Amino acid sequence: MQQRPFVTWVLLGIVAAALAILTLAVYSVVPEGSGMREQLPMVITLAGVGLVGVGLVGWFLLERLLMRPTRKLSRGVRALLESRQADQEIILPRHHALGDLTKAVEALADALRKSRRETRKAMQSATAELSEQKTWLETILQGLSEGVLVCNRQHQVMLYNRAAVSILGHPEAIGLGRPLFNVLSSPPVQHTLERLERRHGGDVDLPAELSAPFVCTSADAQRMFHGRMALIQNSQGQITGYLITLVDISSDLSRLAQGDAVRRALTRDLRGVVGNLRAAAETVASYPEMKPDERRSFDEVIRSESEKLSEQIDDLAHQIRGYNLGRWPMADVFVGDLVNCLQQRLKDLPDVRVTLVGLPLWVHGDSLSLMLAMDCLVRRIHEYTGATTYDVEALLGDRRVYVDISWAGDPIPTSELNRWMESPCADDEVGAQRLGDALERHGCEPWSQSAKREGYALLRLPLMASHRPQFMQEEERLPARPEFYDFGLMQEYAGDKTLAAKKLAELSFVVFDCEMTGLNPEGGDEIISIAGVRVVKGRVLTGETFDRVINPGRPIPPGSIRFHGITDEDVQDKPPVEVVLPQFKSFAGDDVLVAHNAAFDMKFVSMKEREAGVTFDNPVLDTLLLSALLDGDEEDHSLDALCDRYGIAITGRHTALGDTLATAELLVRIIERLEAQGYRTFGEVMKASHMAAELRHRSAVFSASGEGMESARS
Repeated sequence: MQQRPFVTWVLLGIVAAALAILTLAVYSVVPEGSGMREQLPMVITLAGVGLVGVGLVGWFLLERLLMRPTRKLSRGVRALLESRQADQEIILPRHHALGDLTKAVEALADALRKSRRETRKAMQSATAELSEQKTWLETILQGLSEGVLVCNRQHQVMLYNRAAVSILGHPEAIGLGRPLFNVLSSPPVQHTLERLERRHGGDVDLPAELSAPFVCTSADAQRMFHGRMALIQNSQGQITGYLITLVDISSDLSRLAQGDAVRRALTRDLRGVVGNLRAAAETVASYPEMKPDERRSFDEVIRSESEKLSEQIDDLAHQIRGYNLGRWPMADVFVGDLVNCLQQRLKDLPDVRVTLVGLPLWVHGDSLSLMLAMDCLVRRIHEYTGATTYDVEALLGDRRVYVDISWAGDPIPTSELNRWMESPCADDEVGAQRLGDALERHGCEPWSQSAKREGYALLRLPLMASHRPQFMQEEERLPARPEFYDFGLMQEYAGDKTLAAKKLAELSFVVFDCEMTGLNPEGGDEIISIAGVRVVKGRVLTGETFDRVINPGRPIPPGSIRFHGITDEDVQDKPPVEVVLPQFKSFAGDDVLVAHNAAFDMKFVSMKEREAGVTFDNPVLDTLLLSALLDGDEEDHSLDALCDRYGIAITGRHTALGDTLATAELLVRIIERLEAQGYRTFGEVMKASHMAAELRHRSAVFSASGEGMESARS
């Protein structure tokens, strides 16, 4: 960076020396007293002006054709050396006087890129088997219904599966490197870990003894989990972390309460009634000559206590029934899927045809038991009535979903239907269950009646409604195979743990971007979209993203729509910023925030902190300033230019998520170069980038033309 001032001073020195030599030469040649002696000052002045002009022209040509191309070539070579990417390009100067140097540099760069590609190919080949095993692990983890969490000794999450996100219920609070106790209560986990560590210290070798069950709640105490913890050891036998599996038992608590109520009724509530009945009966039996009035009073006691006993038995039967309903494993089942399976099951009856009519609904139950029960019923109806065509329709009741099986003919008598309840659901199944048992397990008491359609009858099955709403849009699915693992977090560093001393490679970043209605926050412009993605250990975790559209509470100007494409219709049913910002803060936690031209986005965010009731006191990095630190102010540091320079493809430019993902990839490349230049810690980078910001500010002050708000936004 000191090349230009040094060359300038050298040229000025040469011009001054030449002028001094010319002056001495002229004065030594022209004799004193001659007429030309008086004109020498003017001649020397003109000669000096000429020399200065020649020097300026020479300086301009030297700067334009030699020094500037040299600096540009030097920056490109340095970027190639500092980057680990095989596709890093060197942008050669168009006008230069470097001769064949540029071609030689380009050839050297091609050789280096080729070598890097070959190295990468060799590494990919060497790790193919490991990658396959990792794929198996991912598939297994994502297929488990239990939540799986792996944490290091500092209780940071370093692995989790999709079920854990669903069970814990706070997707914005769970992520790689995030504290476990953001989502789980701390005391049960720490107590279980302490117990296992004591076992480990006692030279216990059996793996089964290095695991233990525990019960805990979510951090907000809204859910209860049954968990199991197992220690993770390295090759030296040292504890490096622990694995937790979780099962949500919140719904089991109500069933336990029902069981307690049943036991209480059997052991306490019925005892008093039965005791009164027994005492009255024994008294009547012991005194047969009892007076009629006294006998009537005892008969009244027996009658009233019998009624109480009957009512309590009915209530107890209802409780037991509900308790048993909850004990059988069940899930939400789509009626359309049941009918499809039923059609396949009935293929051995070629004349029988079952058709789904109406809008299929969801029910709650055991899919196999329900399908076998419907198969049994259709076969019995076919044997009894001879009907061959059946329609199955699901109707939504107040608390139940009615599944009607209809046919042309007469209803089934109740006596015949009761006889069917004793038949097995499937004759080809070993130990097949009774039809009545399968239906009773679902709280279903079927009946047959005439259908509204003349000449048709139906068999109605009242089934439990699904836990999920019947009509809703499909939930947004998590990516099929997000990067949910990072075992490198297991090896926590030792020493000073202050933020300034942390190495860049050990930091967790949340890269974010906002889209606004305009560029003037003080003038009333608002945030209409905010997105973020987590970057951990040099990897962009596309499975951990945050993306929200915000209702700004004001019309979106057409000039703004032209950039981001978000219209008033897109935001009319979206939450306001005071709802979204706390969600984003929960997602970001205490991680380092990163943005391109971060001051612009943070200005909008900070102005809404009071309304949202949150404070973003996270440390902030700016990729624009970091790029200026690496390559100086001569280069274009807009997001588009940097992505072109680093070979980063932008999908969805001027959308919050698209710009966020591009900036995250840019951050990874910049960190590689910062580390190559010796910037190892966060404090070093912060100090250096502040210096770069001061240089940019001073440069802007002396700039003849401002860039304007729109270019600053880029």
